[in-house]
Amino acid sequence: MKRDKGLSKAEICEGGGVSKGNVILIAFVCLLVGFILGATVAILKTQPRVAPTPAPMVDPTVKESGKNITSDYEEEIRAAKSILEKDRDNLQALISLGNAYFDTDQYQQAVEAYSKALSIDPKNPDVRTDMGIMYRKLGQFDKALEAFRQAARDQPMHVNSRFNLGVALKYDKKDFMGAIQAWEEFLKLESLLDPDDERPVMVKQEIESMKASLANK
Repeated sequence: MKRDKGLSKAEICEGGGVSKGNVILIAFVCLLVGFILGATVAILKTQPRVAPTPAPMVDPTVKESGKNITSDYEEEIRAAKSILEKDRDNLQALISLGNAYFDTDQYQQAVEAYSKALSIDPKNPDVRTDMGIMYRKLGQFDKALEAFRQAARDQPMHVNSRFNLGVALKYDKKDFMGAIQAWEEFLKLESLLDPDDERPVMVKQEIESMKASLANK
């Protein structure tokens, strides 16, 4: 905003050749102007600063390179289907297809792909456990439990199937005794886990909590 083109404060206070009354009036005006200017500066100093508008957040589905993650999965699905059109029993393509459906929350499609893979490699515990997780997502808890149990039977040292079995028993079936048993078997395999894996700590706490709950019934 442009300043007024009137006199400055110093020029107003120069009182040469004026009456005493005018001098008093001018002095009062000078004091008033000084007060107003001082108050204005004080207000400006005490006003909160306005933070700059933050830059918009990057969509979490976009990689740093700017490529959409969904596009990667779409490409993976297309590639797997292309292979299966020529070789419908290609095990790796079926597993890749199931994994892509898994990661994009296409539960039924993942189950179908994993089922075909298991028809070729029926004792693959990783695929069967992943299929069990998809059954859980679909709300088919009995099928999920059977998948986890079968994976553990096929590979007794398979930690993920035992862990997921405990999860399904506790949270889906409310079977505390079954969950405790499954997780105790999981803990027997703790030495096979990465030292940074936090699941054993969580499982131990869950077991203690369930035992306490059962003891109070």
